[in-house]
Amino acid sequence: MYLSLNLEEERRNNPNYTPKIPFEHQTDAFTNLSKIFDFKEKHKSGMLVLPTGAGKTYTSVNWICRNVLPKNIKVLWLAHTSHLLEQAFEEFEKNLLEIHKREGINIRVVSSNPIHYNAADIKLTDDVVIITTQTAISNWNLKALDGNGKIRETAFEKYINHSKNTGLFLVLDEAHHAPAYGCRNLLIGGSKEKGIRDTIPNIRDTVSNSSFLGLTATPTYNDERRRGWLFEIFNTELFNKKGIIYEADKAKLTKDGILAIPEYIQKNTGEEFEVDDRTYNHLVREHKDLPEDLIDRMASDSKRNDYIVDEYIKNKNNYKKTIIFADRWFQCVYIKEKLKNKGIKKVDAIYTHVEGAANSAEQRNRRTPAENSKILQDFKENKLDVLINVRMLTEGTDVPNVNTVFITRQTTSSIMLTQMIGRALRGKKANGGKETANIVFFTDNWKRIIDFAIPENEGDKSNDEIKVKGNYPIQYIAIRLVEELSRKIDSGYIFADKDFLEQLPLGWYETEITINVEEETNTFKEFVIVYPNMQEKFEKFIKGIFNNLSSEWENENLSDEWMRPHVSSWIDCYFDKEQDDKNKTLDLDLIRIARHIAQSGKPPVFFTFEERNKHDLSQIAFDAVNMNYLTIHEMLFNEFNSPDKLWKSLYKDFHRFSSAFDAELKRAVHKIKYNSNPKISTPQPEIAERKRELTEPEKEQVFIRDRYTCLCCGKTKTQDTRARFEVDHIIPFKFGGQTTIDNSQTLCSICNQAKRVDEINFRVYKTPLSSPKDNLETFSLSNSEYIEWHLRRIINIFYHCQAASEIKLDTKLYIYKIKLYEGNNPAWLEKHKEKLIEFIHNNLGYKLLKDLTIQ
Repeated sequence: MYLSLNLEEERRNNPNYTPKIPFEHQTDAFTNLSKIFDFKEKHKSGMLVLPTGAGKTYTSVNWICRNVLPKNIKVLWLAHTSHLLEQAFEEFEKNLLEIHKREGINIRVVSSNPIHYNAADIKLTDDVVIITTQTAISNWNLKALDGNGKIRETAFEKYINHSKNTGLFLVLDEAHHAPAYGCRNLLIGGSKEKGIRDTIPNIRDTVSNSSFLGLTATPTYNDERRRGWLFEIFNTELFNKKGIIYEADKAKLTKDGILAIPEYIQKNTGEEFEVDDRTYNHLVREHKDLPEDLIDRMASDSKRNDYIVDEYIKNKNNYKKTIIFADRWFQCVYIKEKLKNKGIKKVDAIYTHVEGAANSAEQRNRRTPAENSKILQDFKENKLDVLINVRMLTEGTDVPNVNTVFITRQTTSSIMLTQMIGRALRGKKANGGKETANIVFFTDNWKRIIDFAIPENEGDKSNDEIKVKGNYPIQYIAIRLVEELSRKIDSGYIFADKDFLEQLPLGWYETEITINVEEETNTFKEFVIVYPNMQEKFEKFIKGIFNNLSSEWENENLSDEWMRPHVSSWIDCYFDKEQDDKNKTLDLDLIRIARHIAQSGKPPVFFTFEERNKHDLSQIAFDAVNMNYLTIHEMLFNEFNSPDKLWKSLYKDFHRFSSAFDAELKRAVHKIKYNSNPKISTPQPEIAERKRELTEPEKEQVFIRDRYTCLCCGKTKTQDTRARFEVDHIIPFKFGGQTTIDNSQTLCSICNQAKRVDEINFRVYKTPLSSPKDNLETFSLSNSEYIEWHLRRIINIFYHCQAASEIKLDTKLYIYKIKLYEGNNPAWLEKHKEKLIEFIHNNLGYKLLKDLTIQ
């Protein structure tokens, strides 16, 4: 997405342009922004706090167009998701005629999303760069080397350095993410008081006259650590409100009719979905959203879509004007036709999709932008009561008189959820808005625990099932019980093999962590369920790591490879893997706790499951051993429907509850008869495969060409069967490198980690460097490698090629003989010989080595 506009020509083409009239709170925000940002030499910063639906994007963009861009100051807009980037871009498009005193404007959107520009495409002529925070972080302070061994600047670094001449106005959307490890180091570096190096290059120090504006609806944290970082980044003390330039009162905006009160309504479709291990890993461990094939399955489920249609039909007088967020064009068509057949004539749908084959249904049903625009206009003009869309109205669409939003499936994206909810939050004052808005969530029954996003209610009217904080994560417990029941059924013997209360937790830790997912930053609230045999172990674990976590755990961009050895050692130290990890989630639970502690500076809060002892199904079964069938059935029916019990939430339907009781009854009989518990087996989950950048056939071509050998350290597949070989970009992707066979080389995972994002071609044997590096880097990354592999890695990365021809140990003289390929000056390495010998002695454990010869 890129816009280069001649503003003078645009003004001539729009002589009747009329600016949007701001609300009172937006005018007040304009006034305070102008008081803070005077664009003199001193750095200024602060936050603009507006609740969802109050127009924080419009307010900030409009003010920037009138007060920043006319001064030729560069604008850097940071946001944590590509959805927010597009929302900002659309708002700039709407407000460009507010820019005076200049002839043209260039705006570029940058992220890892294929429809946006790559960071390498940023130009110094760009006036506004709208970029994901993670893309900015990954292109800042790399100190990467080019093919000649010189430090290269990324296009993003060049843009920031160039803004020293023009001035820089930086906006951080969703500014409550600013305390995140990567974000705060990008913006202000660190301080000794906070335990971070004070030498980290950062934007505030680089551009000393820069201005920072944070946008958020939630400006505070409960924990002092994050709150301290937030106010250090946005540190204005004007108006006696530290860090806050202007804050709109949500209650007043609601009272004044600018915001509507959301009423959350949850509807369970009754449909059940199961995910395999690979998908579960995708959702829970990688924190990604539902995969496309599963969304296809849900969107094409006619029973599920009929439930959504019936919900509107039954409550159409209450729901009134409604937006339905669907997932696929065919789902839109199905729901539309079903609504029409049931008497809802004023309904239509907007969507786009990839062109299908000639004369296909996809091609025939494709909607053009003009058709979509006409339908949307009809909806705005009240010619339609229901508008169905495929996530096209999440941003930038203002239809104030929408009464209801249908969110037809759960999502893990809190930003996407907030955007959909926001379509209905325009109040009475907003040209036909309303006092309350219905937010209808359609949920399903999942056989495994998935951390779907939930709305931040903040005291609004809502269905209690939607609230989570401080309440019971019943869904977690329910899914575990259903998994346990399935395990018994799959075993062929529906027996309970332990007391029922052992299956109910004593409580749970509530964790909150900020994580980067596909170059987008999200905060996830997740629960660690604690069972009776685990409570003391978790307490010892938390106490043991609390003051011993490295600062790296604070990083929101940690890899599984980095975390795995730490977690493995924790499990060995504090837990019994065989007894404590039957659900195969213990490592994930420990990661959640560690990251929560590192990022918040506090242990997670423990919540007690207060109703636990009221649900002793084992005792109910023992009491029923001598009852007849009819008496048992009546007793169970009353128990399941008891208003002070949670059985309906735990088992969803009476059949499951009855099956669970049968298992307990058989256990009771077995216990009475044999004085022991029956045994059942546990199915083992499959291990998910790792993803690769190239296709499998392409990857195989690279491995065959390189003879299944790491071109850096020289190890082969036959020499080290445990080694993981990877396909590496020679020229990194972020510097324009292509994902092609020619730009690929085989490296082991250890060498790939050591290479970082430097451009090094290990397929050549002569160094491209014109002069030697100042330092010789050593990489003690593995204790299970031969010394020769370590030395090759060090030497080849030092010379930026496959320089080491031969490395041999003279076992009689205790001397390593190193031979270099022609064209690689031995004197470069000779200067670091003592350091290399010391490394071999101390780090590689070969104390007998006397010398090295280099030729």
